Amino acid sequence: MELKEAMQKALAFEKKGHGIYMEAAKATANPVVNKTFTYLAEQELRHVEAIEDYLKTGDLHAEALGDDEERTAEFFTMTTEEFKERTALSADDVKAHETALHLEKESYDFYAEALADAEGQATKDFLVFLMEQENAHYKLISRAYEYVSDPVSFHAQHEGWLFEG
Repeated sequence: MELKEAMQKALAFEKKGHGIYMEAAKATANPVVNKTFTYLAEQELRHVEAIEDYLKTGDLHAEALGDDEERTAEFFTMTTEEFKERTALSADDVKAHETALHLEKESYDFYAEALADAEGQATKDFLVFLMEQENAHYKLISRAYEYVSDPVSFHAQHEGWLFEG
């Protein structure tokens, strides 16, 4: 697969993700789900900008546009501090999380396949950057789903709560 074709497919993935995430954010009554999917939609737009810039210039500016596990963990910490009470998930919220996980995995797999065929270090670096983005988002979605499904267990597992008796 040629670089241009791979990047066009990458653009399509990111635009599709943006649309799905915006739709999920608008459709939910759950504030945690809304915040999670609004954040992800914004990140997908940043990826579109990064890909378009890369196609125009050949330069990778991932540090300015990217997301990493530390930044997504920081986002998630803000979410858990804001929403201490359990909120019920609708069937649509559950489906939105499942769809998002599938989309992020599909994107990651596409970038991994493109990386295997890539030539040139800059192209490889860019594809690795995109894979890291998808991986960070997958983890964020998984953690958000765990949180809204069962906040008490989530805090016990991730926040190190200790129960005294």
